[in-house]
Amino acid sequence: MNFEFMVDQKRIPVAIEKTSQGWEIDLGEAKVVVDAHWISENCVSLILEGKSYTLHVVPVDNGYLCYVQGELWSLGRPTQDLEYSQADQAGAVGDKLKVKAPMPGKVIKINVQEGEAVRENQTMAVVEAMKMENEIKAAQAGRVKKILVSVGELVDADRPLIELEEE
Repeated sequence: MNFEFMVDQKRIPVAIEKTSQGWEIDLGEAKVVVDAHWISENCVSLILEGKSYTLHVVPVDNGYLCYVQGELWSLGRPTQDLEYSQADQAGAVGDKLKVKAPMPGKVIKINVQEGEAVRENQTMAVVEAMKMENEIKAAQAGRVKKILVSVGELVDADRPLIELEEE
C-alpha cells in the first residue's frame, strides 16, 4: 500500500507491506518493522522497537487522521505528482496563517485573543475529537487577526479556527 504522509506541508511517500515479521514501513530514508493489531474499529496497538503505542485512526475524504502520543498526523492518499508546484508552495505559506481544525470535533478552549502576538508552536485552541483533546498550534509566529469560532462550536476537518497575520 502506498500513501503520502504530510509533515509541515511536506509530502513524504510511504510504502507499507505485510511481512512475516509484521508490517514493513518504508519511508524512503529508513525502513522499520511494526507489529500492529486492531483494538477496535479506529484504534491500533503498535509495537515499534520494543515500545508500545496506541494509534487512533479516523478516515477522512482524502486519507486518514492519525493521533498517537499527543500528536496528530495526516496520512493522505497517494497522488500522481508528489512535487509541489510554485503555486502550491505559495499557497502553503498563506495556509500557515490560517489555523485549521485537524479533524471534526468540538472547540473546548481558545487560548488566544484577537491582536495577541503568538509564537510558532504555541497552543492556540483545543478541539475535542474521539474523546481526545487535540492541541491546535500555530504553524508560525504572528499576530491573531481574527478568531473564527467560539468555545462549544462543532467544527469540520480543515475548518479555519483562527486567522493570523504576519508581524
